[in-house]
Amino acid sequence: MARPKTPKSLHAPLTESEITAFAALLDDLSERTEQGLSLEHVDGFITALICAPRLVLPNEYFPVLFGENELGIFNDENELEQFMAFFHRRWNQIAQALTAPIESLTDPDALEPLIMDWDGLLKELPPDERAELEASGLPEFASVWAAGFLQVLDAWEADWTLPPDSKDEAFVDEMLDPFYVLVTPHAELTPEERNTRREDYVAMAIWSVHELHDFWRDRGCATTHATVGVAEAPARNAPCPCGSGKKFKQCCGAAEKLH
Repeated sequence: MARPKTPKSLHAPLTESEITAFAALLDDLSERTEQGLSLEHVDGFITALICAPRLVLPNEYFPVLFGENELGIFNDENELEQFMAFFHRRWNQIAQALTAPIESLTDPDALEPLIMDWDGLLKELPPDERAELEASGLPEFASVWAAGFLQVLDAWEADWTLPPDSKDEAFVDEMLDPFYVLVTPHAELTPEERNTRREDYVAMAIWSVHELHDFWRDRGCATTHATVGVAEAPARNAPCPCGSGKKFKQCCGAAEKLH
């Protein structure tokens, strides 16, 4: 895969071609781990980390995202560099959207998740390819994004749990409910949930992300979530980007970890 040119700023939003390259890279990485990675899943994962009650560090979340091999799933430093650039730029793009004052989801500054449009993709495919893809079983719209978001909640459930007597517990549950609906098989939904358009639940989930981001910060539960990312792989003697505190060459850049 050709490496994209390094952007002048890690706050530069990903272009359409870079989003495609990021998705292809994650598909390649998915074959090296049992976690199952995709652009939509990682986008939901990043989103939850940014609106979480506390700042979760890379040395905490990379093992959850990639599994026990962590950054060792990368073939070399160039591949790691490419991932880090994509990951941090998307992180900063989401963080910028969640800190922007918006009045509605039609606001150009509102969060726009990277959700696969399966119906649109199917319409563009030849009949034989479309039939093959449909036979493989396609995920419900936005279910993968919601699953990525909920992976963070499952991993750090205690952070998201309010005291039983908290008056805000019901609010947090209400904000999270659309995510659980999106990952629930259609046959298991209640009649009321089935009668609500899936797109409406996606809109509710997106609005919940904005609300949760502000909610935790109003309570003073979280610090900054801006990334201190690197557009290039770190030097061998530089601190490892996973946050372990070790030098890169002694951690994720060790020969046995970079395949």
